[in-house]
Amino acid sequence: MLLNAFDALLILGVSVPSVVMASRITIPRLRTLSILLSSFFVMHGLYHLLGVLSQTYGIEVLDFLSDGLLEPFSYLLLLIFGIYLYRFGA
Repeated sequence: MLLNAFDALLILGVSVPSVVMASRITIPRLRTLSILLSSFFVMHGLYHLLGVLSQTYGIEVLDFLSDGLLEPFSYLLLLIFGIYLYRFGA
C-alpha cells in the first residue's frame, strides 16, 4: 500500500510539468507525442491512487475502476504512444 501511494505521488508529480510542456509545444507531431505521454502519466498515476484508496478503504468500485479500467487504458495510451513514435517520430 505504501509503495502504491509513493508511486501515485511520484507519477502524478511528474505528470504536471509534462502536461504544461505539452500545452506549450507548437510543433504538431511533437505536441501529439507529448500529449500522449503526459496522458499516460496522468492515467497511470490515477491508477495507483485509486489502488491505494481501494486498499485503504476497501471500496470495491475503486478496485474495479483501478484494475478494470484505468490500468488497461493507461497501457493502451502507452502502446499508442509507441506506435505513433515508431511511425512519425524522427
